[in-house]
This record gives sequence, C-alpha cells and structure tokens, in this order.
Amino acid sequence: MVDGQRLLALVSILLGSAVQAFPCDQPVVLSNWKSCQIAPLSEEGGAADWKAVPEWTREKAISRFFLNDPRSLANHGLCNAKFHRVVVCWPGWDEGDKNACSYHICDGASWERPKGT
Repeated sequence: MVDGQRLLALVSILLGSAVQAFPCDQPVVLSNWKSCQIAPLSEEGGAADWKAVPEWTREKAISRFFLNDPRSLANHGLCNAKFHRVVVCWPGWDEGDKNACSYHICDGASWERPKGT
C-alpha cells in the first residue's frame, strides 16, 4: 500500500511540473512582450517607483530577476502580462548567447512606452 501511495505521489508531481510553461519552452511571441514601464517614474525614486511597473511584478518569484528594483525594470525590462514573465535587457545583453530566449525577446520586442513617460 505504501508503494502505491509513493507511486501516486510521484505521478502527481510529474503531471504538475509538466503543466508549467517556462518562457524558453514555448515559442517566443513578440507581440506578448511590451515595455514594463506603464507610468512615469517618480522623482523621489524608491518605493514610489513601483507605480511605474505592473503590480504583478512585485511577486517575490518575479522581482528577484530584476533585483527588486522597479526603476531598473521600468528602464530595461520587457513584460509579458499574459504569462507574468519579465526579461531585463541590461546593457551588454546583446553580447550574450544569440540562441538564448532572452536574447530573442530583447532583440525583437516592442519598446513602445505609454505617452507621457
């Protein structure tokens, strides 16, 4: 009976992990990627800059990819609101791996920002 429970647990873990979609596991759809800056940056900086980027980027699992710095995300980031993904195109990204998912996104996505930003 214990072996059956272990097998069931293992199968459920495998099924659960197979459902997750990672950015590079899927075709890059450039129309899903836009500048992360959705509003003007604040003059005082700091916590006030969170108003300039989408609220979902505050999640710890996401914010660690841009060092929890909303100003950097607003200036250098591309966001995929559909799948809640970010790519930060730091200076020098274009010298990296030309086959990497992040390279294709940074190289081809829209950098249009809202008017007034």
